[in-house]
Amino acid sequence: MDENTEKRMYDLLSKKMTGDATTEELQALENLLSRYPEFRFLNDELGKPDYDEEAAAERALQAYAVHYYGKVCQDIPTHKKADSGRIVPVMHKRRGKVWMKAAAVIAVPFLLGLGFYLSLQEGETEDIRQAKNVSEMITQRASKSTIRLPDGSTVLLNADSKISYSKNFGVHSRSVILVGEAYFDVVSNAESPFVIHTENADIRVLGTTLNVRSYPGEAKFETSLINGKVEVALKNSKKAFILKPSEKLVLPKNNVSEFNLTQVRLLDSAVVETAWIKGQLSFVDEPFSAIAAELERQYNVTFEFSNTDAMHYRYTGIFDKSKIEEVLNILKLIKPFNYSITNNTVNIY
Repeated sequence: MDENTEKRMYDLLSKKMTGDATTEELQALENLLSRYPEFRFLNDELGKPDYDEEAAAERALQAYAVHYYGKVCQDIPTHKKADSGRIVPVMHKRRGKVWMKAAAVIAVPFLLGLGFYLSLQEGETEDIRQAKNVSEMITQRASKSTIRLPDGSTVLLNADSKISYSKNFGVHSRSVILVGEAYFDVVSNAESPFVIHTENADIRVLGTTLNVRSYPGEAKFETSLINGKVEVALKNSKKAFILKPSEKLVLPKNNVSEFNLTQVRLLDSAVVETAWIKGQLSFVDEPFSAIAAELERQYNVTFEFSNTDAMHYRYTGIFDKSKIEEVLNILKLIKPFNYSITNNTVNIY
């Protein structure tokens, strides 16, 4: 989408929200939404009915943010700039609708990319990053943990992973920070979206089951949606995506422009991306070097490759997790190599 079209989209969304859009503009908006479905979720969220003035004002603030940050500021309400540089909207009533709530302040920044709106809940996440009033769960290698969050959401944490969240989780917002891999079963609460912060992306969840993989040092970040709907906003980029069930976003960490939106994969009727929660190991056209990194996490071992050619052998398969010797024996039947294990070090030769 070019810049002018993007600005036009923001303008039409804002006019629709405030009730100022003409019939022709509403039709133009619908045409754009058909061409660019990544904006559809934002349109649906802003169009939800509000049952009290406070909620209506909040949605007006959102519409204003879309309008302002889209750089299409014609016909906006009277406003002034505070000393801090924040925008302080002034309330008007226009055509019987609340235009803006008095003394409300739009906190910068809003995350808007490809029509994507996300409040990063900075106060809570900053507390987590600074280890203030924080709860966390850490799994070591060769272990997994199940966490039940205060809102009733469940998180299954894979090996060598960590999840952190504020002890005030659920009071005003629901944010967690994930390092590693986890499967989330999130309790729906439209008034308080669930946000997963990772090194490469922020994932906004309304009520969903999904798998997120973001290991330090691993070449890619993955989000796989099983049920529901999520928004994934890439950091250091204006790109954002809305995933539908069975869709998967893969992001190479060294080049965010080479993202890949695809389907989750099936092997023997099992979903590859979530096989680990059933105690299975699964690989689809993965090099032995990547498989070795996963085996290190799952079995608490270290791999060394005396046979460097073997690092590039590629494998596809899914099998129940058993002793590491059994895994290696299966792999070597497909492409021959030898191995030895000494003091938890696996040497491939």
